[in-house]
Amino acid sequence: LENTHQAGLKRERRACCSAGPPGTMRTGISVLLLCMCAVGVGCLGPLRVPSVLTSALQGVGVGPSADSALPKIKTVTLSERSDLRGRSRNICIVTTASLPWMTGTAVNPLLRAVYLARRKERHSVTLCLPWVEPADQPHIFQKGVIYERREDLEHYIRDWVRSNLGFTTNIKIAWWDGVYLPVFGSIFPVGDPVVSIPVEERDVAVLEEPEHLTWYHQGMKWCEAFSYVVGIIHTNYWSYAINDHQSSLPARVGRAYVLKTLNVWCTKSYCHRVIKLSDAVQDFPNSVTSNIHGVRNRFINIGASRVHRPWFGGMRFSKGAYFIGKALWAKGYTQLFQLLKFYREATGVNLPIDIYGSGPDLNLIKARVAEEGLAWTFKGPLDHAHPNTHEYKIMINPSLSDVVCTTSAEALAMGKIVVCADHPSNEFFRTFPNCHIYKTDVEFCHQLAHSISSDPVPLSEDDRYRLSWEAATERFYDGSYTSSHRHRQNRADRLLAKAHNRMASWPWLRDTGPGSGETKPVYKAKPQKEGEVVSLRTFAMLVVLASILKGPEIVDRIADALERVGGVGGARE
Repeated sequence: LENTHQAGLKRERRACCSAGPPGTMRTGISVLLLCMCAVGVGCLGPLRVPSVLTSALQGVGVGPSADSALPKIKTVTLSERSDLRGRSRNICIVTTASLPWMTGTAVNPLLRAVYLARRKERHSVTLCLPWVEPADQPHIFQKGVIYERREDLEHYIRDWVRSNLGFTTNIKIAWWDGVYLPVFGSIFPVGDPVVSIPVEERDVAVLEEPEHLTWYHQGMKWCEAFSYVVGIIHTNYWSYAINDHQSSLPARVGRAYVLKTLNVWCTKSYCHRVIKLSDAVQDFPNSVTSNIHGVRNRFINIGASRVHRPWFGGMRFSKGAYFIGKALWAKGYTQLFQLLKFYREATGVNLPIDIYGSGPDLNLIKARVAEEGLAWTFKGPLDHAHPNTHEYKIMINPSLSDVVCTTSAEALAMGKIVVCADHPSNEFFRTFPNCHIYKTDVEFCHQLAHSISSDPVPLSEDDRYRLSWEAATERFYDGSYTSSHRHRQNRADRLLAKAHNRMASWPWLRDTGPGSGETKPVYKAKPQKEGEVVSLRTFAMLVVLASILKGPEIVDRIADALERVGGVGGARE
């Protein structure tokens, strides 16, 4: 009887469906699917639609103006998200330094943000800078320069743009909390930089020095917080680690290889795409090599004014050679000293050269030069665009530690001859007629003699454009694009990010890394049983950490953590 009753019900349902209007069933199914989607979204929580879909969604009455917390549509591939041309995007540039610290990771990201905002796509650009407390600012800013409020520093940055570029900018400036560590000479995040960016603006993230930003990252995963993440490699950390002559050779080699592995791990975990400024740096996954930096129009205008000789006769350039750079032996001073010493021995000419720059090794460099009797004149620090540099004809830049030397690009833009080494960092510059490349000391002598006896070739319009930030932005578009048809990171990369994120949050590692101290709670280990020792895995991780970090203060802190967590006596020994 029960089976007969069920069969009757089924026949009645079929009859009702067939007797109703043709669209009734479709309408019912559509309503059911919409309800299921609503329940699914409620379970997933407030997720965001990437702005790459904004134009398509607005056509059907959906968009950020209606609801900024819509789910990501998985059919959008990384290839579509990486295409920055033709539509307005929310682009957030996160860097590790800020003006008035005149370093490459402060100036170049600022200029990139400014020129991206001026593009025809009308991108909404946010520059996310580190905020260092006033007590630490004397370590990185000029003497006597201290900013008590973030608004004052933002005002200075906008004034710098107006005075150096000749126009104002409408970029937004956000801040992440940082701490300056003298032992590293760098600023590290305290907390999670991702939270400084509003959720509705998390579309494209550009991480300047992604490895530096994520060594100790324990916040939201960048590739999950943003639709697309591009990392830009500025610094040759491998070179710094392997050439640290204050450490023994085994320590240098071990630290360099550990650092190299950690860099690959971090970029693979937190970046969809990596752009290397040159092949002077190590290999990275998902990477492309392109010089995406340019020079300010001020330098290009100086070069344009030097194309023709003065109306009343005379030379286009009235001075000889100069070198500009931070006074560190590793920043080209060692090579310059050796090359000019060899030039004097080979030709009998003690070439006079003017040196611009300041730094921690300045007194040592002066003493060594005076001892050798070389004709160097130290002029102190100076902006490269200052009128005092306009009359020089030759810039000598033998540095081998740069990834891409900004001063070489500026000198070429000003119409000067640049004598530099055959090195991957100079690969972009060798395509310019005024760049004279040498491989050996003998070739350096020949190139320098040729530069002294000849005039620079006037830059063509194409060469000037290639040096500009407009061309650099086009190269950035090309470098950011990927042809991947994936909808997200592959599973291996997501697992690596999860593992790194969890490891960075281990209490003993968190308390010994940058940013530890009063800003974070001190980890208190559980009481150890008598005779209990640290596990082999924990000990191995501490050894790896010690090989990455250097300095007695850091080593002491690691030893303290080892004794506290593992109950091991004699940890320092």
